[in-house]
Amino acid sequence: MADLVSYLIVGNGIAGVTAAEILRAEDPEAAIAVVADDPFPVYYRPALKDYLAGRIHEEKLWARPTSLYQDQRIHFLQDRVTSIQAEQHIAYLQSGRQLAYKQLLLANGAHPATLRCPGTGLQGVTTLRTVADYQSLMQCLDGANHVVIVGGGTLALETSETLRHRGYEVTHLIRKRTLWSEILDETASDLVLQQERRAGVTVRLETEVAEIVGKHGQVNEVTTTRGERIPCEVVIIAIGIEPDIDFIKASGIHCGRGVQVDAAMRTNVPDIYAAGDVLETIDTFTRRTRVIGQWYPAIQQARSAAYSMLHALDDAQQPFQANTFYNATLLYSLDFAAIGVTNRQGYQELVADPQPRTYRKLLLEDGVPVGMLALGDRSQALAFKRAIDHRVNLASISLQLLNPDFQLAAWLDQQMVPPALLGVQHAKLKPKAAQVAPRTVPVDTTTPHAIVVPIETVPRALQEKVQGPVPTELVLVHVPDRVSGLNLPDFVLKQSASLTIGRAPGTSLLIDQGTVSRRHAEIAYAHGCYVVQDLGSSNGTFVNEQALAPHSVRVLQPNDMVRFGRYVTFRFIARSCTGNIQSYKSVPSSQMTDVNGRVSTDALTEDVRAYSTEKVLVPTAQVRLCQRCRVVNTHSARFCAGCSAPLGSGIR
Repeated sequence: MADLVSYLIVGNGIAGVTAAEILRAEDPEAAIAVVADDPFPVYYRPALKDYLAGRIHEEKLWARPTSLYQDQRIHFLQDRVTSIQAEQHIAYLQSGRQLAYKQLLLANGAHPATLRCPGTGLQGVTTLRTVADYQSLMQCLDGANHVVIVGGGTLALETSETLRHRGYEVTHLIRKRTLWSEILDETASDLVLQQERRAGVTVRLETEVAEIVGKHGQVNEVTTTRGERIPCEVVIIAIGIEPDIDFIKASGIHCGRGVQVDAAMRTNVPDIYAAGDVLETIDTFTRRTRVIGQWYPAIQQARSAAYSMLHALDDAQQPFQANTFYNATLLYSLDFAAIGVTNRQGYQELVADPQPRTYRKLLLEDGVPVGMLALGDRSQALAFKRAIDHRVNLASISLQLLNPDFQLAAWLDQQMVPPALLGVQHAKLKPKAAQVAPRTVPVDTTTPHAIVVPIETVPRALQEKVQGPVPTELVLVHVPDRVSGLNLPDFVLKQSASLTIGRAPGTSLLIDQGTVSRRHAEIAYAHGCYVVQDLGSSNGTFVNEQALAPHSVRVLQPNDMVRFGRYVTFRFIARSCTGNIQSYKSVPSSQMTDVNGRVSTDALTEDVRAYSTEKVLVPTAQVRLCQRCRVVNTHSARFCAGCSAPLGSGIR
């Protein structure tokens, strides 16, 4: 007889873990099971290049603690799903076990594509996907001199940059005339390839591998389709991924290259959803299918799937669109961002005046932006995404749009355009009275991160303004400044999941500003309080203008001002979910900032100053941060509750 679970998740990568966390937070009593053949916790794939470069150690790669499933009361099975009986709602495992489910999420990912030529099985030939792949590559590099990298995407490019920086001779083979042809046009590609060649990499365009030649089982040469013979000791194949769909197709679920879903991540089979790298998406402009295989879209797809499974996906909000997600990274040391259509004919193109190592382009259709590409300078990319998301007609200001002095964000503010759509929302859920513990208040969960907080955390003066229970939430509220030009939405904190802050795609709170590091800081909840930790950022994390030491922790109090980098500031507040309590008033950014563009506390309103004098029962006792898994422990703890590692000295 099959075991019955409410939610069955196949795969424990970032998509599976994200969905599991949301399902547990929103349905505390549900039976949740995760099946995966990889016993290790999800790792931060964008950081693998830093691991290869030697900038971080292996323990920093793990995106969740090893105790995640135990802490969240999620049953983990190290096994493999071999088939699904969709009508009976049963999944069959390799071990012979059967699992009956009410709803199923396919998040089992993909495997790296490989070449179809002789020699791919030789020692020294590798693909790059997992931590084990990178560890294998590092062993192959020991004693190697010349590396051939095959592929025209970001993985090939960042691997080329990393290995060249480490001193290896690198030859980069690209099948097409341009790099990353789905996104970069010829001008942008040439700019990046100039950077690569300037660093000493040999680049071959319109070149493929005909054969990988070896001696005694070890690779020693690559022969190209142009007849060139390239001596080498290592060959890295980085030509994309292929979704793992064999057992899925056999179960009657519609698949092309990957699983096919609608905007709510539903497959053609009732109660079966899919998210992450196992999906294929359809470009709404070209109608071509593609497999994205990127961290941030996988997270948003998982959020969409989880809220759909909860029947709580906000239909009033535009669903997550893979075609217009904010795609930001570094391309051979050049800041890069792309949104929407970036390399397609038939649109009006606006190109900024040429600048050294900089290229910016906007695509319009009847005055409405459909895509933006920024290379070398992406300072206003989020403002353009905002205009693209809400289909703002920019015809009246088209001549100013790419002028470096024109502040699009401020113009959009004047037009009262909503913030950019950076995350998936869920609809209003009515809290279940049975799930509300004594001395807590039910929350009107109108955002994806609504929480239940102790009533004691709300100041008495604010409690007295509302009759009956006060639905409250703890929020980071962005304080605009004159330098960054950012206009970020409020971010509601959640007790069940930590909040990562930085410039890297996939961080919980994405801040695309030059003084913010890729993984800048983290906010977590433990033992009745929220704490902020600097993650070794370049320009620092500040609480009330006091700098945190790298990797140190500080307890947050309501109304604290938290600054990331030089300019981007948030206020940490408790406020009503229903909007009956306003803990702050809007103040023009020109009044909120000093001559350096930083937030001036003198500009805070009387409401805020009065609010800050109220006694709020947030513990201020010392806490101890585990340097291994970053779980916050009580001061008296000797071993970490998350990973059992010995703890060091406490940090307030």
